[in-house]
Amino acid sequence: MNYLINCSNLKIGGGIQVADSFCSQLYRFPQHHFVVVLSSNLSSTKEKLAELQHVEVCSYNMPNNLMTIITGRDRFMDNLVSGHCVDAVLTIFGPSRWCPKVPHLSGFAMAQLVILESPFYTRMTKMERIKWFWWRKIRQYSFKQSADFFWTENPFISKRLENLFGNREVFTITNYYNQVFDTPDAWQKSIILSEFTGTTCLSVSNFYPHKNFEILIGVVRCLKTNHPDFLVRFVLTFDQQEMPVPDDIREAFVFIGKVDFRECPSLYTQCDIMFMPTLIECFTATYPEAMRMKKPIVTTDLQFARGLCGEAACYYNAVDCQSAADAIYRVATDQAYARQLVANGTVQLKHFDNYEQRADKLVKILERISK
Repeated sequence: MNYLINCSNLKIGGGIQVADSFCSQLYRFPQHHFVVVLSSNLSSTKEKLAELQHVEVCSYNMPNNLMTIITGRDRFMDNLVSGHCVDAVLTIFGPSRWCPKVPHLSGFAMAQLVILESPFYTRMTKMERIKWFWWRKIRQYSFKQSADFFWTENPFISKRLENLFGNREVFTITNYYNQVFDTPDAWQKSIILSEFTGTTCLSVSNFYPHKNFEILIGVVRCLKTNHPDFLVRFVLTFDQQEMPVPDDIREAFVFIGKVDFRECPSLYTQCDIMFMPTLIECFTATYPEAMRMKKPIVTTDLQFARGLCGEAACYYNAVDCQSAADAIYRVATDQAYARQLVANGTVQLKHFDNYEQRADKLVKILERISK
């Protein structure tokens, strides 16, 4: 069978590592022919596929324009489908905006469309709610227009998506860490953090509104007030311009900017705690990454987070700076508790589909829907 793997719309975020992980498994399916369309942000993935005879790679950035959204057409992609007699299309994560004329399986990772009770929304002003209302409507339209089937990384999200699109079948295949974490020789180690005698917390994420990184300013102030002798720093993978920090607490933040996913394993080895303040999520790979690297997790006490981390995380009230500060302090100072979280994380990893299982399941779905 001939399948098209659409990664042309991926620019930043966890979708990049998922696309790389899945495409790196295509060598295991020589019975099929794959046309893989990669955005410019996946150049390293292109190199991995260069020697595979049953894989053809194209570079293309899907335009994000009104005409594509309205019509669902893209000449370049349509020509690939017809020219290679493609039987089905997999878009790693949508909305693709493009609507292929063959069965189309789209990944869904926009929890903002289905978790409307999140603190992310309840804390908004009236004008912000209006803005996000239309943001959801546009993306909901784009998903509904372009995809015949969906897959999500969380059974909780799958149920919500089935309610949103009642006539579309939704599959669940969990996320996992990228296989580079199992290959130390492939780790990039260009970022070396300065020596520090305190606790280092790592947050691997872009600066998205729903990640709620602004809470860190209050967290640091709480820690300084309640535990003045406790030294802590937060390593953040975005730029300081995105989140200005007051001068009196500036020393508690290390902004290293955007990092390649191959740099992440080395960063985890240099840190003590993985901190993720997200308010709304389908899945974040930082959870299994921290479990794989044996780092305790501190994250929000919300349903999606508990469903993914189980007993492997210390949870705090999602919008309470003091609660977050107390959770960090507990994990940093109670070594027995931290070790138990790490041990629980090793067990929790077994609940996820690993990168080989994810690839197997996605290809099996393609085989099914193409028939």
